[in-house]
Amino acid sequence: MANTTTASPSFTSYISSLFQRKVLRTDRSRWNYQYERGSWDGLEKLDELPRFSIIAGLIQFLKPDAPAILEIGCGEGILAQRIGRNAYSSFIGTDVADAAIQRANERFGDDKTVFEAVDMNDYTTSQQFDVIIFNESLYYLRPMAEKLAGQYIPMLKPGGIMIISLNTGPHADGETKWNLIDTLFDTLDKTLVETTKNGWIVKTLTPKVSQS
Repeated sequence: MANTTTASPSFTSYISSLFQRKVLRTDRSRWNYQYERGSWDGLEKLDELPRFSIIAGLIQFLKPDAPAILEIGCGEGILAQRIGRNAYSSFIGTDVADAAIQRANERFGDDKTVFEAVDMNDYTTSQQFDVIIFNESLYYLRPMAEKLAGQYIPMLKPGGIMIISLNTGPHADGETKWNLIDTLFDTLDKTLVETTKNGWIVKTLTPKVSQS
């Protein structure tokens, strides 16, 4: 009689996890998988607070009169909550992960705060904004410089600002990205944020090119 082998539940779980993490690496399913299993819950912990607080403070200081805000790569909407609904007239957050957007709308969505599931590379709108934010998300905009110039700078109102944060770790290739960004924008402010766990550069920028 032939032997039959049944995979153990732990092995099956491992294979499923490996498939989700590796095979679906560049797919929307990868991000949904990560949010569904709580991989990004750490964004609400103490060591992430300084980065979110700096961005919220910059907006409240530079745009005190209830700005219209667009955040690209908003995840579960933590930044909107940090800024506070009384500090803006409207907030639109976008993310490729449907699971993150559902959670954001459940927790923080209201008549002024809307979250939409859309890939940042495909996002279009006729609306213009006082503030556009890429908070640890610009890595996925490709080609970065071309899409900033052709897709996102035209979404800024005259006098509008863009806030970008990039990790200081070598994996982020921050120097190369900042050099490209600096060809498109003038820097109003540059802040280095460091915690016991991580580091970021946060820049507040105004476009060099004329706005349509």
